[in-house]
Amino acid sequence: MTPRIAWGITGSGDKLTESIDVMSSLRKKHAWDVDVILSKAGEMVVTWYKLWGKIKQDFDKVFIESTANTPFLVGPLQLGKYDLLLLCPTTSNTTAKIAHGIADSLLTNCVAQAMKAGVHVYVFPVDQKLGKVETILPSNKRITLNMRDIDVKNAEKLRSMKGLTVLSSPKEIESVLFKFLAKK
Repeated sequence: MTPRIAWGITGSGDKLTESIDVMSSLRKKHAWDVDVILSKAGEMVVTWYKLWGKIKQDFDKVFIESTANTPFLVGPLQLGKYDLLLLCPTTSNTTAKIAHGIADSLLTNCVAQAMKAGVHVYVFPVDQKLGKVETILPSNKRITLNMRDIDVKNAEKLRSMKGLTVLSSPKEIESVLFKFLAKK
């Protein structure tokens, strides 16, 4: 069985290159059917990091958010076109919206509707642990960010949601997805 994966990218630059590399590798290695969904901020950050070419080269279908329901992906999610929804990486903003049931963007709406339809959701929030995190800008300059308590609490809140699994790293995607697919 070839899994059908809806993969959402939000506006986080942290772990973006690594996430794209992992998904590109998995798609090539396993011939997985992966559709990419970019939030408005996701489109901006992919452009800023100069990763558009890689996404267009490695993935056949790329959708860009116009409104919270355009392009219309909720229907295909609810009707079983996709086996799972993966958001990786996820900003603190998207994480907070999911944690508090706000579905006012394309990807938060997809999460809400997928969960209602019993489609499992995987999320990699970049802000998961208190302390300092070093990230790399498109210029290859390294900067240090301080994680906020509220962002870490929202990521923790996701862990208690039924039908949603929080990933600790993009490197975890392959093993987690294989476990999921083995149950299908």
